[in-house]
Amino acid sequence: MVYERQKMIRKELERIPRGLIGSPQNLVRQIVNGQRLHGKSFDESVELAVSFVRQSNPNFTPKILLPKT
Repeated sequence: MVYERQKMIRKELERIPRGLIGSPQNLVRQIVNGQRLHGKSFDESVELAVSFVRQSNPNFTPKILLPKT
């Protein structure tokens, strides 16, 4: 059961492409992953992560892809 949840979260993280090592984009991915593991929805997690990253990088624009249909 835990494995299936991790698998689902991994699939959702495909919508947030990786960035360069140490980039704000990777920090967003890390925060979203952590928030999803603690039960928040994908949208809530992304919103929280972006607002956190923008505190140190005000001009940051995350790259979030549309969900696959």
